[in-house]
Amino acid sequence: MDRFLFIFGIVVFFFSFISFVMNFIGEYEGIAMVISVFAMLNASIAIGVSEILARTKSLK
Repeated sequence: MDRFLFIFGIVVFFFSFISFVMNFIGEYEGIAMVISVFAMLNASIAIGVSEILARTKSLK
């Protein structure tokens, strides 16, 4: 589960970062910018949870 969350977080962060950069280069749309920022936040939380799961798994 921890590896899945880590891979999911990396993939979502990558695509949302690309979308974030495209908003700066292309036309600025407010809602697309907000969605990409929230997607990056969601991906960061998923990566953090995967790290916590990996550390608690190693404690057992």
